[in-house]
Amino acid sequence: MMKKTLILVVDRDDDFGAKGSVKTPVIGIDACAEAATALGVADPEDSDTNALYAAMNIYREMEKDGEPAGSFEVALICGDQKVGYKSDGKIVDELNEVLDKVNPNRAILVGDGAEDEYVYPIISSRVSIDSVRKVYVKQAPGVEGTFYIIQKTLSDPQKRERFLAPVSWILMLISSIYIAAGLIIADDLSDFFISSTTLFIVFFIGVMLALYSYSVDERLRRAKDKWAERAKRGSVTVIFSIGGLALMAIGVVIGFISLTDYYTTRTLQRLVLFVCNALWPVLFGIIIIMGGTLLDRYMNSHVIKYRFITHCLDIVAIGMLLTGAFDFVGSNLDLGSASMTIVLFEIIGGFVLFIAALVLQHNVKEAMGIEEKEGTKDEVL
Repeated sequence: MMKKTLILVVDRDDDFGAKGSVKTPVIGIDACAEAATALGVADPEDSDTNALYAAMNIYREMEKDGEPAGSFEVALICGDQKVGYKSDGKIVDELNEVLDKVNPNRAILVGDGAEDEYVYPIISSRVSIDSVRKVYVKQAPGVEGTFYIIQKTLSDPQKRERFLAPVSWILMLISSIYIAAGLIIADDLSDFFISSTTLFIVFFIGVMLALYSYSVDERLRRAKDKWAERAKRGSVTVIFSIGGLALMAIGVVIGFISLTDYYTTRTLQRLVLFVCNALWPVLFGIIIIMGGTLLDRYMNSHVIKYRFITHCLDIVAIGMLLTGAFDFVGSNLDLGSASMTIVLFEIIGGFVLFIAALVLQHNVKEAMGIEEKEGTKDEVL
């Protein structure tokens, strides 16, 4: 029996679909040539184009080597721009479709870097892999070429988030730990802020990197357009959001007012006072905003988002846990005496609500027969 070889290209972040509007899976040398041209015209500098050309080159070499016609085929499968379980699930679906149509005995994998290698174990579990070929685009050496590559990498939102976001979180985390430790032991805030200028600069750099890596400006622009559209059609989300934000602002004001009722120079005492008084108005403000979103969605599509209930339980649980923790800390900082019974009730109640939220969401999934797919979750839960 003649063995059949599949020459397979994997595009995990779906550049072919996002940039070239290519519908995948693509099977056959002619269809792959059209897909490569589509992406090449849309983005001539994308290395995925070269990976597909390399696969087509292998196809032509097998023809020249006299391999029997019909004993080899070339195909392209893609994932999703949201790289992760969602893209890998899409790759599995497209791979199964290709395997059903081609029915190969072995495969040659072609990719443009380490990103696509994450799915190679998934592919090897379904078809025997005989060879893996990496494609590297030739670049002119030199400093200018290096700066150009960096510039092109940072201009891609996905790559920018992948490489810069972890750096920003590390900077913010490290500086925050030192700032928090300094605030706890500081006796004079003015001296602390003067002596900790470097820490605040590092934290600010981390924040700016995070804003840039997550394209916050673009997200805010889209959010502004969305809210403008909602306001024009009289969405209840706008009213509920205004009410929720107002309640959160009231909570912050109450927290600051509470600082004037108790004179202290200890930063930790002031922090505990502020959080204890501002916590619940802020949490209820968040719940009101979520409720507006739920009501607006129900009025437009008659779909109940059951995750709203579990999220509300989570928020209340967080509030109870924080209340118990700050009551305990406050009683040890001479900010009043809190009964240990009440503290334990608040903490245990928080954990119980967390567990109730998990059980509720699990039962809803089972009752409604929800498939473990992102699209289904968004529509029902």
